[in-house]
Amino acid sequence: MMADAIVIKDLHKSYGNTKALSGLSMNVAEGTVCGLIGPNGAGKSTTIRILLGLAAKDKGTVMLFGEEVVFGKELPSKRRIAYLPQDPVFPEKHTGEEILDLVGKLYGMDPRTLAFRQNMLLREFGLQTARKKNVAAYSRGMKQRLGLATCFLPEPDLLILDEPVSALDPEGRVEVFNILQELKGKSTVLFSSHILDDVQRVSDTLVMLKEGRKVVEGPVDDVLRKFAPERIRVRVRVEDTEKAMALASELPWAIGVSTDAGLGRGGEPGVLYLEVSPDNMEVALEETLPRLINGGIKVTEFGRVKADLESVFMKINT
Repeated sequence: MMADAIVIKDLHKSYGNTKALSGLSMNVAEGTVCGLIGPNGAGKSTTIRILLGLAAKDKGTVMLFGEEVVFGKELPSKRRIAYLPQDPVFPEKHTGEEILDLVGKLYGMDPRTLAFRQNMLLREFGLQTARKKNVAAYSRGMKQRLGLATCFLPEPDLLILDEPVSALDPEGRVEVFNILQELKGKSTVLFSSHILDDVQRVSDTLVMLKEGRKVVEGPVDDVLRKFAPERIRVRVRVEDTEKAMALASELPWAIGVSTDAGLGRGGEPGVLYLEVSPDNMEVALEETLPRLINGGIKVTEFGRVKADLESVFMKINT
């Protein structure tokens, strides 16, 4: 069984009369990637700041690699940890190359290793041609890429990333999450993001917060099975909708039948959704269509709708 890199128990934090966190408990195992999600104001950034010793807690315990984090004291195992805020700030008179050089020295990196990784990361994050430019000339996206490079530079045991791709284009996002995939089993990653497709693609586990409380935690596949059963999408003639729903409701593998597309979008005329458990999906795909056709329903579209985190998010937060 893997040890936990992060352990949070009964964490509370208020700002005046506003409760930011109310009894949060969560664990992140070493060598895994954990996505921290939730609507704005859910407590994600507060959790990260307390985890790093950058904000005081009101109550609770926070541990990194078995050592307690205490506000105002040096972070335990600090050379094993790298952190990227959502909008990183750098001394603007320094160049990107100089920033990486400074970070490497602060981590005590061997000069040869530092030079090698500096060159590699500047290329990997598309900053090679801007390495000699002052950071003042960098766009927000370039600063975020530089921040990511500083995090990956020392090959830390734990990366904590707050909205790490919010300023990146789709290609940049893919590159970052490909790197995170490669880190699995080597480093622990905790990252927050509003881009749920990215969270689903790269995370081993996830924690969802709502109004300062944990509402979901677990392996991504388990969360999807529990909160977002896979569905079959069927389009029929509008006038056949009620008859098709009645027939579909009688199918033994149908958990539920609705005209709701989910995600707060309502539905389309003549389109049905059958919720099906993963264990029954194969038989549902083979037998649903013939049953409807034999029942006199004209089907113009039939296909599987994969479960996704967006469906889970909307189900819990609406």
